Amino acid sequence: MIERRALALVVAGASLAGCAATAQPGMTGGSPSAMRMRAAQGGAFLMQTAQLGAQKAARPELRRFAPFEVSEQQGLMQAMMEVHGAMTPPPPPEDKAAMVRALQSASGTEFDRMFVTAQVQGHQEALQLYTAMSQDTSAPAPDRAIALLAADRIREHLAFLQAVSPRA
Repeated sequence: MIERRALALVVAGASLAGCAATAQPGMTGGSPSAMRMRAAQGGAFLMQTAQLGAQKAARPELRRFAPFEVSEQQGLMQAMMEVHGAMTPPPPPEDKAAMVRALQSASGTEFDRMFVTAQVQGHQEALQLYTAMSQDTSAPAPDRAIALLAADRIREHLAFLQAVSPRA
């Protein structure tokens, strides 16, 4: 059982790299379970947008990135279920739902621009949330470990996304 939990932490740490949270400024606090739910909610948003990216992105580098993001979100949910049991993320806030609807309607370079914007925003929110989680001494050790592992990978995703961001 200990080996399975250790493996789950490693997988979750790698998976969290692309995970986004729907935390707004000032909303990174709260109970560890509330923070996990915000992380799951944000991860669901990133998975939805990445699924659209895999189907609709015009630029090859975005089409390659999107399935990777989907896979990470799936791995994250599997790892979190290993550590905490089944989790159902709450529905997205209206601004995120509107962003998904707009991506569904967009195409070509407009889609690519909106996709990168959504991913950058989500990854920035994730970095804010996971930094707070890693510093929350009331959070369970697995949550803090996952958050610590996630931060560097989130920064890597942000660097990639900012590098491929369409110039206006």
